[in-house]
Amino acid sequence: MYRSFGKYLLMAMLLLFVRPLCAQRFSVERFRVLPNDISAYIHPERDLNGEACALIKVVGSRDFVFSTPLGIVKRKNDVGEIWLYVPKGTVQITIKHPEWGVLRDYRFSEPLESRLTYELILIPPVVNRIAYRAIPPIEQNAVFCLPLLRDSLPLPVSVPVEWKPLREFSRFLLMADVTLGNEAVSAGIRLGWMRRHGVYVHLSSDFRSTPDVDGRECDADGEVEGSDVPPYYTGKVLRSRSAVLLGATHRIWRGFYVYEGAGYGQRIVAWETTEGALLRNKSYSAQGVALEVGVMWSPRKWVVSAGASVIEGKYWEANFGIGVRI
Repeated sequence: MYRSFGKYLLMAMLLLFVRPLCAQRFSVERFRVLPNDISAYIHPERDLNGEACALIKVVGSRDFVFSTPLGIVKRKNDVGEIWLYVPKGTVQITIKHPEWGVLRDYRFSEPLESRLTYELILIPPVVNRIAYRAIPPIEQNAVFCLPLLRDSLPLPVSVPVEWKPLREFSRFLLMADVTLGNEAVSAGIRLGWMRRHGVYVHLSSDFRSTPDVDGRECDADGEVEGSDVPPYYTGKVLRSRSAVLLGATHRIWRGFYVYEGAGYGQRIVAWETTEGALLRNKSYSAQGVALEVGVMWSPRKWVVSAGASVIEGKYWEANFGIGVRI
């Protein structure tokens, strides 16, 4: 009787000694962005500032508790995973478990973006996974000592895989474009900074010098105001066109943007008289405020654009461009 009592007492002491060994830390197996998952876009949650949140889909036990410096806007226990809506710009997260401890201030590779979905996979401690496996009948009397013998058992070894998050496309825009107008073709360059909202500067010109008209003008019929006799013309026409605009871009869907800009533009058309003078044709010339609108499509790092512009509200042009995000 005393021998059996001593045997059970020894087993209880061994169990008390082994249990602390099982309380090992869990770990993060992988964190990545899910570019094809639109859950955060079609099921948006907004923070206190009205900004749409980022969505983290956590694969792991539902006993995990999470916190971030900016807070958790909403938690949803979905099938096989936990959905965490966190504010835009979140850079780290603290993860807690009642048995496996705390993983404090796990830092993401970059601040989380609004309306993007991410995946966080958590794996339990190695010892706990060993204790849950099916044990043959011959091992039933020795199950309590498995943690002590784990180094000698032929168990599979989990090899950590180095994983690099998907790199977001560069923010800086470099684009060449062509502007088509009435009997005029101009080349230009567009430099910008693109995110959800961005800015750009657009320069374009036909690289012709502005005709020296000395302030003299004529109309579409060639008549000069204040002169009874219209001058004679040689038929030579000089043209020049240039514009400088500052604008903004806005992402409305994945890869699709709209843009608008305003600035200064001029289109000068001059007719040459038989006396060698140049008269600015005010009917075909435009000089003043220039506006433009258009759309952009950015498949991966490439960007193509199409739009329209107007100078002084009367001279319309079409614009097409292609560029890269560097």
